[in-house]
Amino acid sequence: MFLVTPVSPEGYGEKLLLAALIRRAAYDIVLFRGNKKIPYKLIWEDAHSWMFRERNKDLTSFENVCFLLNQDPEEIRRKTMRLTKQDVRKYDIVDNNGRV
Repeated sequence: MFLVTPVSPEGYGEKLLLAALIRRAAYDIVLFRGNKKIPYKLIWEDAHSWMFRERNKDLTSFENVCFLLNQDPEEIRRKTMRLTKQDVRKYDIVDNNGRV
């Protein structure tokens, strides 16, 4: 489940990069939710804050990235919350032990 696919049929590199940014944040939220180890907890906090808490209009804000990709931010948030670690591991790069 890639959550976001660029709408442009040309597949511009910039849009692919923005879609990857959202995907990485969603995966980090799912993989590190509840993790007690400080480095992983910080990764989760950054990703969660960017996707769910920040409400600024910076070029790289979650809402602006969604706008540039013609995606509904609330729908992406809902999809992220439904993802499981198993879903993420199907599509994310992990080692043989299932760790990121």
